[in-house]
This record gives sequence, C-alpha cells and structure tokens, in this order.
Amino acid sequence: MKNLLFILLGTAMLFSQNNRFIYDVKYKKDSTSKHIIRENYYLDITKDDVAYYNRLNYINDSIFSVTGKYTPAKLTSFLIKKNKSNVYQNYEYIGDVNFYKISEEARLHWNITDSIKVSNHFRLQKATTQFGGRNWIAWFSKDIPMPYGPYKFNGLPGLIMELYDTKKNYYFNVIKSEKIPDDYKRHSLNNYIPRAIPVTQKELNKLKLDLYSNPFKYVLNGALTIPEGKKLLLDDGTVLSKEQLKPAEANERKKIKSFNNPIELDKAIKYP
Repeated sequence: MKNLLFILLGTAMLFSQNNRFIYDVKYKKDSTSKHIIRENYYLDITKDDVAYYNRLNYINDSIFSVTGKYTPAKLTSFLIKKNKSNVYQNYEYIGDVNFYKISEEARLHWNITDSIKVSNHFRLQKATTQFGGRNWIAWFSKDIPMPYGPYKFNGLPGLIMELYDTKKNYYFNVIKSEKIPDDYKRHSLNNYIPRAIPVTQKELNKLKLDLYSNPFKYVLNGALTIPEGKKLLLDDGTVLSKEQLKPAEANERKKIKSFNNPIELDKAIKYP
C-alpha cells in the first residue's frame, strides 16, 4: 500500500462524506497462463449507494464533464448496491452490444481471526471466507468503519484494505482514497443502467454459450451496424471489416474460451 493517500482530517469529517477507494487489482483471466492482468477499480461509498467499477468509466466521465461527449471505450461489467439493501445489481457485459442485469444477494460468512498486522500506519485484522468457489483472505481496518470491499465482498466491521484468494489468482489492494465531489455524476454507468436487460444466471449462461457459438452475431444479425468503410474494433485491439468476421470466428472463440477463471469460479462457463 505504498503511497496510500488517505485524507484523515478527522474521522467524523471523512466518514460523513462520500468516499472513493481505489484498488489495484491483479488477476489471471486464464488459469492455464502465467499472464497477470493489472487494472484499477473504484469503490464509491456514498449516502445513496455503493458502486464498484473499472477506472475506464471514471476516465470517460472526466472527458464527458469537459466535452459533453462520450468517447469510445472498452465496456466493462460493474456493480451497484443501494444502501439498506444487501442486493447487488450486477451489470454484466459479455462482449456483445448489451449489458445484462442480475440481482442477487451477497451474504458472506466470515471467520474473523486474531491475526493483526500494521500496514501503512493502519492496523489490519485478518478474516477468511469462502465465496464463488474460492477460499479468500481479507485484511480489514476498523479504523475505517465501512463494511465494504472490492466486488461483492462485504459484511466485515471495517473496510477491506487487502484481499486475495488462497491460490493467488485474484489480488486486491487499496492504493488511494479520496472524497467524491458533491456534484460528481457517474455519467457512463448511468448511461448503461437504463438499457440493461434483466436476466437470471441461467439465462446469462445461455447467452454466453450462444455468443461463443456465434461470436459476431450482433453484427451479422444487424443489432450493431458497421457503416460503409468502417471496421469493428474488438476489446483486445483487433480491427475487423465485416468481410473478415466469419474467418475470425475461430480465433474469437479461442479468446472467449480462455476466460476460464472468473472471480466467481463456480460460475465459470464450460464451453464445448
């Protein structure tokens, strides 16, 4: 937690405001690979809700606040939980043109241990839990009495500052905090939420299998139109014309299948 920037001007002042905690996230998308992906995720804790989302959305919001325009950006899944509710709204992006919304509770059963460590002047206490088919270790701080952490992890008597699974496929670490301006709006997320399609987990699994079978169906069936002379930009930077889509399907299936290590391992899709 090097260079951790906490604004501790008084705990009452800090905890009465809207707060943002930024996590450095490292994870393995493919369990058979040694490649580690590193990204920043934001945890916003406000008087109305809790939101967990990729930094790319924050960047887009910053651009929009200055220009009034959205810039094309990689789409990523995000979570929203209203206060006084334990139901998380999971807005899932699977790679087609839509966001899909799943509502589910996340009640975790924690074993709080007596293990203590001090990191960056914070006294951290160890807790363990099982979630999503993995065993997790969390280090939380009662100095920050907010019962949240990255993703759906919640329910401890303090903010989760560090979290990882026992096989080290996923690692989360708070690197910064800041107060959220009163006039801040999540433009990107607010743009996606109204058009998200409610689904069950079973329906989402079927949609993922359908996308695997026909990776570019959203273009071929007209759901997404590629203007004349334009090309399709994929998340990994690959650029394809409409004529190149069919020949590229096999490679796209390979990429989809390589995402075999989601954070909730028990929800991993078994592709053919």
